[in-house]
Amino acid sequence: MALPYRPFLLLLTTIFLALLAGCDNAAQRAYDMGLNLEKSRAGLIGTQLDTPDDIRWNLLTSEGEIDKPVVLLIHGFGADASNWLRFAGELEGEFYFVVPDLPGHGNTTRDPTLNYRMAAQSRRLLTLMDQLGIDKFHVAGNSMGGAISLSLTRQAPERIISMGLIDSAGLTRQTKEFRELLANSDSNPLIPRSPDDFNTTLQWAMEDPPYMPEFFIDIMGQEKARNATVAQAIFEQLDADPGMNLEGTGKLADVNTPALVVWGRKDRLLGVDNVEAFLAELPNARAAILDDIGHLPMTEAPEKTADLFRTFWQEARH
Repeated sequence: MALPYRPFLLLLTTIFLALLAGCDNAAQRAYDMGLNLEKSRAGLIGTQLDTPDDIRWNLLTSEGEIDKPVVLLIHGFGADASNWLRFAGELEGEFYFVVPDLPGHGNTTRDPTLNYRMAAQSRRLLTLMDQLGIDKFHVAGNSMGGAISLSLTRQAPERIISMGLIDSAGLTRQTKEFRELLANSDSNPLIPRSPDDFNTTLQWAMEDPPYMPEFFIDIMGQEKARNATVAQAIFEQLDADPGMNLEGTGKLADVNTPALVVWGRKDRLLGVDNVEAFLAELPNARAAILDDIGHLPMTEAPEKTADLFRTFWQEARH
């Protein structure tokens, strides 16, 4: 989910009020204008790209030529590329970012009949990087995106320089409260079906959700609701996906790629106990835990998270 920060929100509200009197679609126009501004502030441009596996990608890439270390950023379940805007903005000019909407998410191909398991998604991302002419790169993923990062690294270790796991699935130790909610309720807070549901999603995803105007939440909630059928199909596949349940399998023992595990201590979805588990499973990993942060450190604490990765990526490329 795209979660902007306060200066952006203030500007967005100003744009909205200026447009309100003259256009029935003022809210959508304000939303689009503000989001485009944030992409520009992060040095990112949007594009669409077709790959030979019949996926039409919607993605963000850094402006200019690929003349810096390349970083592939992978969002989590139900989210999209805009989750990384604040993080990428902190590192503008230092790295070349590739930030796609995953298949089934955002404006990339959405088809409830596709295979959305980790191995399939990571193969698609490798095809995307081939299409972009990129051989070696760093990868960082949040939540489900972390599980995809693990799969990428296992499939093509010779191409992955380093791996970032941000409140990552893969071992997928859910918190007790999240497990109980899924077991005892017909609704999933990660699959909003209305703007009101999206408020609940924000509360589960972050420790302290930033203020957002009501019209902004309405637009985002409507976008998520339109994709609820596909999101439900993806979530059902994840439940049976071996790539989401790697703990104790020994499949990570040979993953020697340098890994940085970053976690929000207040994560309500995947508990902080995942950190020690990842350190036990991955032979070349280190970790950092951020206090008073929830499931989305790169959005909730972009400066701190970016500082961690700046140092990590600089060390990993030597």
